[in-house]
Amino acid sequence: MPEQNGTRNRTNRRGFLESIGTTSVAGGLAAVLAQRDIVQPVAAASATDPSVFAVDETADPDATFPQSVASGGPTSSGAILWTRIAPSAVVSEEPIGVQVATDDSFEEPVYEGTVPADRLSSTHDYTVKVDLDGVLESDRRYYYRFVYDGVATRTGRCRTLPAAGASPDSLSFAVLTCQDYQNGYYGAYRHLAAEDVDFVVHLGDFIYESADGAYTSPTTDIKDGRDIDLPSGAGLAESLADFRTLYRTYKGNEFLQEGLEQHTVVHGWDDHEIGNNRYWDEEANAPVLPDTDGGEQPERAMEITADGIQAWVEYVPARVEFDPNESALQDQLRLWRDLQFGDLVDLTVTDERLYRDGPPCGDARITCTDEEAQGRTMLGHEQKQYFTEWVSESDAVWSVWANEVLTMPLTIGDNWSQIELLHDSWDGFQHERWELMQHVADVDPRNFVVLTGDLHASLAGHVKAGYGEIEPFETYDRIGVELMTPAVTSVNAADVVDFPSDWDDDALAELTKDQNDHLEYVDWHQHGYAVVEFTRDHCTYTVYGVDKDADPRDAEQSTLARYRTPDGDPSLTEL
Repeated sequence: MPEQNGTRNRTNRRGFLESIGTTSVAGGLAAVLAQRDIVQPVAAASATDPSVFAVDETADPDATFPQSVASGGPTSSGAILWTRIAPSAVVSEEPIGVQVATDDSFEEPVYEGTVPADRLSSTHDYTVKVDLDGVLESDRRYYYRFVYDGVATRTGRCRTLPAAGASPDSLSFAVLTCQDYQNGYYGAYRHLAAEDVDFVVHLGDFIYESADGAYTSPTTDIKDGRDIDLPSGAGLAESLADFRTLYRTYKGNEFLQEGLEQHTVVHGWDDHEIGNNRYWDEEANAPVLPDTDGGEQPERAMEITADGIQAWVEYVPARVEFDPNESALQDQLRLWRDLQFGDLVDLTVTDERLYRDGPPCGDARITCTDEEAQGRTMLGHEQKQYFTEWVSESDAVWSVWANEVLTMPLTIGDNWSQIELLHDSWDGFQHERWELMQHVADVDPRNFVVLTGDLHASLAGHVKAGYGEIEPFETYDRIGVELMTPAVTSVNAADVVDFPSDWDDDALAELTKDQNDHLEYVDWHQHGYAVVEFTRDHCTYTVYGVDKDADPRDAEQSTLARYRTPDGDPSLTEL
């Protein structure tokens, strides 16, 4: 991908991959993906026939566009717009119209374009992505819609990045993660739709690969109306048709649609977009999907991973580099990238699943010491080099890392008896974490903030230059703060554990903080999302709770916590 306005690509990827080579298994997957015509964003052609935009105001948009619209991949001059047309609504040789305006009436559109009919195909599951980079003005909010055969989508809103060199006074992100469709309802998205934020940052687990309630609460099972039947008949997705079914189901939800219609999303991913706790086996040079049937067989895991990647590329409007003709899977999709919001925020998004090593000691916890081993990697060599260069070159007021899994330690016990609870997080990759944080300390960006998901809890704490891997914990300096957003619906501690009747919601939080002095705020019980606002003086983190069990129309929002970090001081003050 060439350099985009508001984004940077810094490393020579091809030279690096040619130097390390691939195996026949990886080559086999490359051949699988190379045979697929995977949908890519297209630049809509200028409209020459105004009849394309004639709209029947009485037509039902849901019948033609059952997944509504979404936008992502913002630059300072555009964004990627997404929709999907129902197969039953497809008309031969009918182009798709795209309209963008500064008002929701579209009386004076700033852009009108068409996508040719031959781009609409079962090959892409009838998804459409239009790239408007180079078309729009910077730091503006626009309204957009698609028009097909006289039917208009519901109106969406998109936003562009500030221009290079701009100095915005403020920037706000809604931060979301972990939204298992079968474990709850999307009241959080109804509230998100009304949030006055600039962008959404989604840290992953947008879908769960399950249709059998594999990751739902053991006390309640699948929520009413949340049944999913995969074409394969399997409980966990194992084919392209399965993954597409999941995306169609999730994006077919009216409340999720409301949230996505109103905001442009910067997308990351985590494990469940393909398979729980997935990792890369260097010896086999193939992914491993521990929970999926056949997921530990290299060729089978390759095929399932290819299917998951294809569906993700089709359904997620993200500005990522994707080339199925590359010789190695780990070079076919480059999710890691960064975006500049003027000189206020420099945001990097990393991929902590496609390159990571497996768990340090399998299922062992108490006796494990391999989590400290040198050479273990979560980012992989090339991405690690990218990250260190990003930190070195970031000169914004706030350098912000959109990070999938917890960087701060979460432990019980002390010294020789200390046990790391989460080997799937950065606690399982301690030496690499130490190297990265030492580099952050050496470079000393003006402010370093980590936004994190995955754990289905909300946490706020201090990032340090190390966590006891080399020297005692208390000897390391604070270098930033980490802010975790709760799960939208996925199981949290309160879903899983039957706590004693004399415990309140704060008891487990206090126990966690007692064992982990770097944590200032912990909540294991509430679902919802977070909003993080950056100004030139401070960063403010607000956690909102929204009941996942309630009908979204009735689910109320509550403020769980607010913390502030001042410019130049990696501290957290409760508001």
